[in-house]
Amino acid sequence: ISHDRQDYYLQLVSDEVKRLSRLVTGMLNMSKIEAGEMQINLKNFDISATIFKTLLNFEKKINDKNIEIVGLDTMQSVTVNADEDMIQQVVYNLIDNAVKFTPDNGYIFIKDYKDSEKTFVSIRNSGDGIERDELNKVFERFYKVDRSRSYDVKGAGLGLFLVKSIVELHGGEIRVDSKVGEYTEFAFWIPNHP
Repeated sequence: ISHDRQDYYLQLVSDEVKRLSRLVTGMLNMSKIEAGEMQINLKNFDISATIFKTLLNFEKKINDKNIEIVGLDTMQSVTVNADEDMIQQVVYNLIDNAVKFTPDNGYIFIKDYKDSEKTFVSIRNSGDGIERDELNKVFERFYKVDRSRSYDVKGAGLGLFLVKSIVELHGGEIRVDSKVGEYTEFAFWIPNHP
């Protein structure tokens, strides 16, 4: 490999190693969840800061696609009592999907807030959307949206299954809403703990 192409190929290898690492972690977590062995380590943390830090991981992809991030300017600190690593994985998977499926020059709208009982997070992205008959299947293990329209040819179909499992492990719920040709929105809530 010529010297001027080394960085390019090293980045390809690095991206593939990260993808495989996430796949293995996802499989291990899926096994733990199904066996009832997944332990939640509750602690107080700022979920808004988690969202912001996670977005920074996708800065290059967001800039390359010229995606507008909406909602950060009005986002305020929202403290939750949850498993920080697990919730970070939920946020990572949802943002990863939003970035992946947002077309060039599209937008991602992020919102979080808290009431007296629950903390809410929603991530909406512009794009093709998901057909109504597929909405109730997106959280199934190994399910992938119609591959002919999917940019995610390498995914294993575990991300949203794990997201749903983690949210439910916290006593919360997640839903998806979509309008074909316009947007897809994933929104979840988890209960507030003292």
